[in-house]
Amino acid sequence: MSPYFLFGDIETGGLNGRLVNGALGMEYYPILELAFILTDKDLNQIGLPLRVVVHHSDEVIATCSEWALDTHTASGLIDHVRASTLSLADAEQIVIKWLKGHSVSKYDGKTKQGVVFAGNSIMFDRSYIMCQMPTLHEYMHYRQLDVSALALAARAFNPELERKATSAKLYKHEALADIRESIEELRMYKQVLGSDSQTAYERFSNACRGFAKSLIKGLMPWVKW
Repeated sequence: MSPYFLFGDIETGGLNGRLVNGALGMEYYPILELAFILTDKDLNQIGLPLRVVVHHSDEVIATCSEWALDTHTASGLIDHVRASTLSLADAEQIVIKWLKGHSVSKYDGKTKQGVVFAGNSIMFDRSYIMCQMPTLHEYMHYRQLDVSALALAARAFNPELERKATSAKLYKHEALADIRESIEELRMYKQVLGSDSQTAYERFSNACRGFAKSLIKGLMPWVKW
């Protein structure tokens, strides 16, 4: 398994459905902001987070959906977009340079080294990256760790776990804040899927082996252990 998770969140000008003009959202709406936090497999943060705001003209900003425009104007993001001097191509290279600066190379399927994209409903973010930032898309594993998929599983099989994991989330639609919420949510699921579960499995396995030994010893007392 890759030792790195790249938790990401992208704020865009709209969703990813098919529009009236036939285009998909990822083809039509602009990427406004990208933010990333790099962690190891134990969810320990590596280095400082990265946040990049992409410049767009008022003409492009006007193509945003009504909801996106209202939300990102209220948060102040639209003002930051106007003030930014970075193009989308600049932003893509900044992210890749940042990854390389942490010794994270392009994902290698043979050695299973590199980075796996992670976050909530991460396929949405990945679709925009795939369409508008193809070099970054190819830099990461083709699969991603979707925390929302774990939340759905918990909702079905352990509703209390999902409630605890998501109870503190504020859903601000501010990239870095959203990422930190994703990491903390995943940390809750990790407690169930990680070391505690392994310990329980080992206890179960040891109990089974002990029972098997007792049974065999009773049936075949001549066997020495």
